[in-house]
Amino acid sequence: MLSLHVRAKREKIVAVADIGSGSAGVAVVAISPHGPARIIAAERRRLPFEERSVEATITGIAAQLSSAAEKALAVYRASPAGGGASGAVSPISSAYAIIRVPWTRSKTIRALSKFPEERQVTGPMIAEVAKAAFATPSVAGDEELDAANILESSVVRVELNGYPTAHPIGRRAHTLGVSVLVSDCDASVRKNVAETMSRVFACPPPALRSGTRALLTVLRESPAFPDDCLIINMTSNATNLIVVTGGTAVRHTRIPEGVRSIVKRIGETGLPEETLTLIRMLAEDRCESEACKATSAAIARAEPDLARIFGEAMGRIAATERLPNALILAVQEDMAPWLSQFFSRIDFTQFTVTTQPFEAAMITHKEIADMVTFSVGVTPDPGLSIAGALVNIESRHD
Repeated sequence: MLSLHVRAKREKIVAVADIGSGSAGVAVVAISPHGPARIIAAERRRLPFEERSVEATITGIAAQLSSAAEKALAVYRASPAGGGASGAVSPISSAYAIIRVPWTRSKTIRALSKFPEERQVTGPMIAEVAKAAFATPSVAGDEELDAANILESSVVRVELNGYPTAHPIGRRAHTLGVSVLVSDCDASVRKNVAETMSRVFACPPPALRSGTRALLTVLRESPAFPDDCLIINMTSNATNLIVVTGGTAVRHTRIPEGVRSIVKRIGETGLPEETLTLIRMLAEDRCESEACKATSAAIARAEPDLARIFGEAMGRIAATERLPNALILAVQEDMAPWLSQFFSRIDFTQFTVTTQPFEAAMITHKEIADMVTFSVGVTPDPGLSIAGALVNIESRHD
């Protein structure tokens, strides 16, 4: 009993949020210095399927975030880990929030420094080259990111003499290349998230991360995913396409197409929730009713337009270099099976490096179980799995 008590004491309890364009999820997570993070309580709240303005969506997401946070905190306090009936609640020491598209936008920028003679690489040298990346013409004239609302900037790749290295400091090189991931964030969403998490969990303002940074960090740490891939990160109202080479994001593009708009295209007259269920059942080959047949016919009508929309986006990011064949889906579980089939079956071979179809795989809690687990009774959630894994990784690197 004493050893269990001591081990538990070494855990750090944090609150983690995952904010998309149609839902907000919150988890209370135990971070261990030696093992995977453990999600003790989790709650996700979704906005109803209906048309609303951007401003109304932001207001609705803020309300759902508050509701999910309060529910997750209540469940945690009632759990054995949170003290239960004894009242000895382990305090929540800090908070994180992962903000995804369309509220954040990301870009990878690169700068290269050449030396007249071989030099030993230092931390300040890397920082200086990273700083220079922001002054390059391709960045200075880039209107995609809002310089007044930068959320984060982090070095994601260092190359010495053209070769990437994980431990550059102390090595000698003639050239030093640095890639930096930069993200901006909608100011209203950022403010709402920070205020809500601080208020509900009575902790300092949360550390904010973009959905792109969270995905890339977790995928780099997992042997289940390739170093070269195309990530499709879809929320309710937008999709982010990220080309990853050698574990580093090299190209990004975003389209205003997501789960809600796809469901609306397919279920023109039915209830969106019912349409979403039928789409999943059809993908899993367990749907034979008349409603299923009608939905199948509607999918066949919608697919050409969807293929055009995604094909145009892929064309933009494949203009300089073809796309990897491995395609990684980060999307809510109801849509994942059908989307996996869609991207594998539709002919996007003109964009792939081998001119072969995409090989689609989904990110679920199972693939990253070495980084994050769920307590008994807690329903696994893909977005919160990524968020919990990210916090675990960053805690180990602190």
